[in-house]
Formats: sequence, structure tokens, C-alpha cells
Amino acid sequence: MVRTFTKHRYTSSLYSLAHQSRKVTPNVYGVQHVPCLSGTRTKTLAAISKWADEKSESKPIFLLLDVAGSGKSTVAKHMANQWTKEKRLLARYFFSRDTATTMSTKSFCSTVADALIAHDERFKAPIEAFKNRPDFGLLSFEERFNGLVINPLEELNRDAILIIDALDECDNENGSRDELLNALYGQQSSSPRLRILATGRPEFDI
Repeated sequence: MVRTFTKHRYTSSLYSLAHQSRKVTPNVYGVQHVPCLSGTRTKTLAAISKWADEKSESKPIFLLLDVAGSGKSTVAKHMANQWTKEKRLLARYFFSRDTATTMSTKSFCSTVADALIAHDERFKAPIEAFKNRPDFGLLSFEERFNGLVINPLEELNRDAILIIDALDECDNENGSRDELLNALYGQQSSSPRLRILATGRPEFDI
């Protein structure tokens, strides 16, 4: 059910210089990253675009695995920019070990939900109603993900794309990454389908 794309391609010197010149504090929207340079990673980008455009029998998760420094985040940022220009319903979350916030899944569900609202105000009512549940703080990660993301998509009959970059940089000291991966795997049969572009190093659990 998961399409995996592994390709060892290293960043160009031009990209490295551009990246190093950006002294930006990382955030979960990936402001610290730059998109692909024109004419680079064309095969990878084409494969992702084809996957996203498939109307039937499409695997809901596209997993881009490669070693550190191979440009996975650059690809993720490029697709985020492209799908934003195409006005697709899009949410994104870029993990990073550089800050405690960007390593954590604590704000993951609410960040994705807020992105849906930013694209379409009709998501606000079901999402706010779920957040106002008296037992909201006691719910599991998967229950919050379903309540804030999957169920509103089903209620409004909408499809969406979720970009998750650098899964390997998500903290798993208390099982947070395990919870995230289980929630993503558990929604694969949901309808309408949430398509997920995820990147990471090829670690055992990913």
C-alpha cells in the first residue's frame, strides 16, 4: 500500500551554497528549506507528480527514502510550492532535529488541521467542534489525527495531500514516531483518500 522511491542523488554545489546562506530558524512549514533548482531531480519530481495525479488504484503513501544530504527536503519543499500554486488542498509538516518543536509530534495534528482551515474555512466548524470535546486531552494521537484530519475530510467529501518531511528526525524517545507511523498506516483505507508524501532516511521502522 506504500510506494517507495529510493534514489541516491546528492545536492549540487549551487544548492549547498544557497542553503548555507539561508540563516533561517527551522519551523514545521519548512521555511528553512529551498525548492529544487530548475532542471534538477526531474525524474523524482515527475514520479511524485504522476502518483499524485493518478485517479484510481493509487497507493496512498509515496515514501521517498535516501541518505542524509541527498535533497529529500528540497524535493518536499518543491512539491509543497507546486501543489500550493495548483491550489490543491495541502498540509505539510517538516521535522527537524534543530529545535525541540520541530522534533515533536505535539502540534502535528493541530498544524495539519489548521492548514486545512487556511485552504477552506468550511473545515473550521468540524475541527473546532472536535477540539472542544471535554475529553480531547485524553485522546490518543491516532484519535486526534482521525478527529482533526480524516473525519473532516470525509465530512466535506474532500481529497487532500499531506507532506511529511524527515520522518527520521521525529523524536521517538517516548514512542511519538511510532504513534505517527501507526496513525498514517491506519488511515490507508479511509475515504476520501488522504495522499501522503513522506521523506526520510531508510531506518528500520520507516
